Amino acid sequence: MPTMAWTCTIIALAILAYLLREWAWKSRNKKKLPPGPRGFPIFGNLHMLGELPHRDLHCLAQKHGPIMYLRLGLVPAIVVSSPQAAEQFLKAHDLVFASRPPLEAAKHITYEQKSLSFSSYGSYWRIIRKMCTLELLSSHKINSFKPVRKEELGLLIKFIQEAARDCVAVDLSGKVSSLSADMSCHMVFGKKYMDKDLDERGFKAAIHEGMQLLATPNIGHYIPYIAALYLQGLTRRMKAISKIYDDFFEKIIDEHVQSKDEKQDQDFVDFMLSFMGSQESEYLTERSNIKAIVLVIIHTTCMHVLFQTE
Repeated sequence: MPTMAWTCTIIALAILAYLLREWAWKSRNKKKLPPGPRGFPIFGNLHMLGELPHRDLHCLAQKHGPIMYLRLGLVPAIVVSSPQAAEQFLKAHDLVFASRPPLEAAKHITYEQKSLSFSSYGSYWRIIRKMCTLELLSSHKINSFKPVRKEELGLLIKFIQEAARDCVAVDLSGKVSSLSADMSCHMVFGKKYMDKDLDERGFKAAIHEGMQLLATPNIGHYIPYIAALYLQGLTRRMKAISKIYDDFFEKIIDEHVQSKDEKQDQDFVDFMLSFMGSQESEYLTERSNIKAIVLVIIHTTCMHVLFQTE
């Protein structure tokens, strides 16, 4: 019974806070908003979005126009659905809309949003983009790993030849995708890691769970008053998968630190470690920065593998 009373009190306070917030917002903000559907108190227009929200938004845009105002819980949102309007948001005023809002998943999984994908637009984002572009994706770096790509391709051809000799069926899509992932691992880490090195479930399952948590709608983002209740149980899962990633990246960094005097060829982790703690370089990197940047590269590579093999 006390639990029920406590829950009712929280709901009542949330409703009161919402009403006060709406009154204060309407009294201060007289700007004209784009047209949009009417929503419920607190929940806004969340009930209008089902399992296929892109189709629901398309239907709403047919009625309310190419620039539409919605309230997702307590969060105001503008939905753009025409090329002309999108150009204004993504080209003419792109810097205004370049940053992502703070997300619970990004906070736990991407080291307080220090990755290239989730960090706010600014000097830090520009620096890490420059780092990735020059030291990982430049033509010079790509060409420097040509022997590695040739070696990995040779291993794949040998595997296919042996499978053909033994009359064994081969999933070529999966093998080609794995080839891409192995090449990326060589460029970033300096070597391949076994599937079980990340987690006992394997790379695919662990990376898939992380990406799923990043993409799962969190009701606490839209109704902050109930965020502390953790109704969906997402935070616990985020912390668990973050621990798996962190242990793996710590292992990688420790291996690179221990072997830095023995290695002749630098990989991407070596490059970032060379600036760790430095005050002279523009690349101000610490372990958390390195892990966040590497995580995005792994996510990007494995996302390609997942889409090719599922």
